Amino acid sequence: MEFKLILKKLNNSLTEEEELIFDQWISESDTHKSYFEKVKASYSESPNVVDIRKGWEAINAKINSPKGAVKYWKYVAAAVIIALLSLPFILNTEQPIEEIPVAVSDDTIEIGTDKATLTLEDGTKVPLEKGKSYATQTLSSNGKQLVYKTQSEDEVKVPSQNTLTIPRGGQFYLVLADGTKVWLNSDTELRYPVAFLPDSPRKVELVYGEAYFEVSPSTQHNGSHFLVGTQGQEVDVLGTEFNIKAFREDSYIETTLVNGAVAITDGSIKRNLTPGLQSRLDKTTREIRIAPADVSNVISWKDGLFSFKNLPLSEIMRVLSRWYDVDIEILDESKGNITFNGVFNRNQELENILSIIENTNEAKLTTQGKTIMVE
Repeated sequence: MEFKLILKKLNNSLTEEEELIFDQWISESDTHKSYFEKVKASYSESPNVVDIRKGWEAINAKINSPKGAVKYWKYVAAAVIIALLSLPFILNTEQPIEEIPVAVSDDTIEIGTDKATLTLEDGTKVPLEKGKSYATQTLSSNGKQLVYKTQSEDEVKVPSQNTLTIPRGGQFYLVLADGTKVWLNSDTELRYPVAFLPDSPRKVELVYGEAYFEVSPSTQHNGSHFLVGTQGQEVDVLGTEFNIKAFREDSYIETTLVNGAVAITDGSIKRNLTPGLQSRLDKTTREIRIAPADVSNVISWKDGLFSFKNLPLSEIMRVLSRWYDVDIEILDESKGNITFNGVFNRNQELENILSIIENTNEAKLTTQGKTIMVE
């Protein structure tokens, strides 16, 4: 089915024949339904927003032109990427596929993956990455996640502190000793105890970066609150799910509540959040503003997606730079201010995403080594 039928469905402009085609397509699988819902959620009719539909149209124009016929496969591939970029891919094969090692140069841009550095109390640094296991009496890692053992009150005396650092181009999943689950985004650092003292607040520190917390309820820990400190701000939790975004280059700290309840404290200021709300603390003025949030858009990174909704190109490029570990140069500031919409799978080559953006004809993106220039 052509992607334009999805757009026509969103605009309620399908003909009777097209409606039949669309209905047949969406009823074929849950994957099609899921994809349509994602496109619907990110779609915007604002005339000031550059949508991925322009990229689709530009590619089709090139395919249909005489000159474009020579590059047919290139553009067909790009068109397929646009239509399926936000879908999970499952390959079933009867024969195992042998992986061929590929030499990677310093300028090769790689897709982000599971990796982190664990720093122990004594300063020892342990690299954690796919294919490598690590275990002690209190923790274990399979290279994709780090899980701490729940300790009894008799075992807990003075808990040592560990630090988990996620580099650019990385992500990691952590289970703390109390059962709290933490998803850590690229360029993030979290400091926490290997165990929690009974009848005391369970406190961790998001030094910088972005993390999604699914907190073990206080009812399972004798009423002990869970506290997250971030650059002067503190989030007080009883048991809930929320996202904190506080990258070093950001001028603010964003806390988005998914469910439950939290209190945001900064000095003498305290504000409460209810589900669906987001607080934004200005790092300079320390002013806290609270507003409704597009929760699914905020936490899409945790589920393996880039979700850009009315986002300036400069900010989109900043997000991509962390995941693909590249540098960005905005040569034309006016291009950096153009806003885009789009939902993309993070498990994609950066070149594919840049190609889609560039095919809107709103900005030129040039890659030199591991630097992307916007002009």
